Amino acid sequence: MMLKNFSNYLKTIHQLKASALYFILGISFILTACSPHPGAGKWKADASNSLNVTTINIIFEGHADFYTDGKEESVRRCFWSAVAKQTMSLQCVYSENTDKKVTYQFKVIEKGHAELSQDGQLIGLFSLQKPEKEASFW
Repeated sequence: MMLKNFSNYLKTIHQLKASALYFILGISFILTACSPHPGAGKWKADASNSLNVTTINIIFEGHADFYTDGKEESVRRCFWSAVAKQTMSLQCVYSENTDKKVTYQFKVIEKGHAELSQDGQLIGLFSLQKPEKEASFW
């Protein structure tokens, strides 16, 4: 009788360990899948470029906008998707002519620095800007 109880005890412990492991793996997967791409944020051009883009605002939800000096409205509106850990593809339309479509690649080359290219040709280098106000959940 005592051996049977001990066997049931070990079986229960094993089931609890397996359940805890699956729970931890599930939570880890959910948190990893929801982490933002390193390209998300507000990026300022390091120098002038052929597009005259001064700012790229890449939003976590998959949207991005290109801005130039002197215009409050974006000059390109984009949807982005991650194609690698540090690289995203930006499918954009011109704000003034939404029939005109273009694709860019945006790659974070090191923390806080990225490059914008099109068809393998470098357009410009950009630096991540610190948010004016930190996000707060409290």
